[in-house]
Parts: sequence; structure tokens; C-alpha cells
Amino acid sequence: ALVVANGLGLEESLEDTIDAVEADGVTVVRVGASVDPLPAADEDHDEDHDEDHDEDHDEDHDDHGPDDPHIWFDPMRVAATLPAIADGLSAAGVDRSALDACVAEYTERLERLDAELRDTVATLPSERRLLITNHDSLSYFADRYEFEVLGSVIPSPSSLAATNPGDLEELATLIADTGVPAIFAETQHSSDDTDALAERVGDVEVVTLQTGTLGESGSDTDSYVGWLTVTTQTITEALS
Repeated sequence: ALVVANGLGLEESLEDTIDAVEADGVTVVRVGASVDPLPAADEDHDEDHDEDHDEDHDEDHDDHGPDDPHIWFDPMRVAATLPAIADGLSAAGVDRSALDACVAEYTERLERLDAELRDTVATLPSERRLLITNHDSLSYFADRYEFEVLGSVIPSPSSLAATNPGDLEELATLIADTGVPAIFAETQHSSDDTDALAERVGDVEVVTLQTGTLGESGSDTDSYVGWLTVTTQTITEALS
């Protein structure tokens, strides 16, 4: 009766299926349309490195759209998606008054979460709020909590993108020059290139984050609030 999609190109391998379902009359709510999206960090990067790509490279792999889809790293952007989700659920037959109560309650919880996360990162001096990642997914977190994304092993929000040797060389120099103590890897992406980069630079830790999945039931990360709390604590502690 209802499909809720992130949108902004996140479901790039499922878009044809979602479009077909929508064409058959199923309501599709693309929550990314409810927020103020950030531009994809690799828009200019792709232009700068066109000469490094094989001519036979599958163009679909870069067709993730102009906006960064990783909106769940900002709890207030997530809060902005709730009315659209409620509208979709209401159209699917869920009681409207119950939905409105849920939206109000969860919005308040996300506002408290945002304040709690600000308190957590406040312990980290601004000059240490520097992020190196293995996949370009932390821009919304950086935008919300005043971090700077220095670079990524895979400088693209697309999960189908690949590493670039020239970028790795630049990252190695950047890490050495800034003294960044940690590179953040992700459970759903291979960390082989990240591990090799850390080994080459030396004196830098590879810290793994659950950037695209919740934890198992009963764990500290089995809910959105718990997941973002632990993620923020992990990032802050690794950079302290």
C-alpha cells in the first residue's frame, strides 16, 4: 500500500523497480524531498578527474543525482521528513490523529537528541573536528555539528563508486600534514583501501562506523536515536 524511499539517488539500483510500482498506483514517499539537501561533494570532483576514468566506465554508476542522500546523519532533517511519512501512512489507512501524535512526540525526541549530540561534540575542540572517511557519507553530520570533511577514500556519495589512486595520494599527504588521528570506515563498504592508507601513513587508527544500518535487536544501536548517539560518541572519542 505504501513505499517509503529515501530518494536523492540512494536507491540507485532499485529506482526502476520503485518507479514501476509507483506507475502501478502505489503511493511512494521520497523523504529526501522533505529536507534541504546538501550538494553531492563529488560534483566538481568528477569533472576534475574525468581523464582518470576508463572510457568504458558504466555511466549509471555515477548517476546518483546532484544531492547527497545521507540525510539521516542530521536528526533535524529527519524530523522534517515526518509529516510526509505521516501523510503517506494516512493515505494508506492509518488513523490520522494517532499519526499526528506520533509525529509530535518523535519530533520532540529528535530535538532532545540534537541537543544531546551538541553536548557530546562540545567536548571536542573545533580544530580537532576533522573527518577523513572511506566513503563520502558524513557531510550532513559535519554540517549539523560543525565538523570539516577533509576527504574520502571514495570521494562520492554513490555506493557504486570506486577509489582513485590520485585521491589516495592526496589523502595520505593531508593526513600526515594535519595529524588527523582516525579514518572512519563503514561496515557496508570494504575497508581494504582505508586500511592500506592507514598503514602507509602510520599513527592513524581506522574506526568502523555503522553508517547505513542499525544494530541487532537489543543492542545500543537498534534504534535511530541509539544509533546516532553511539555514532557521535564514537567519532568524538576517536578524534579526542
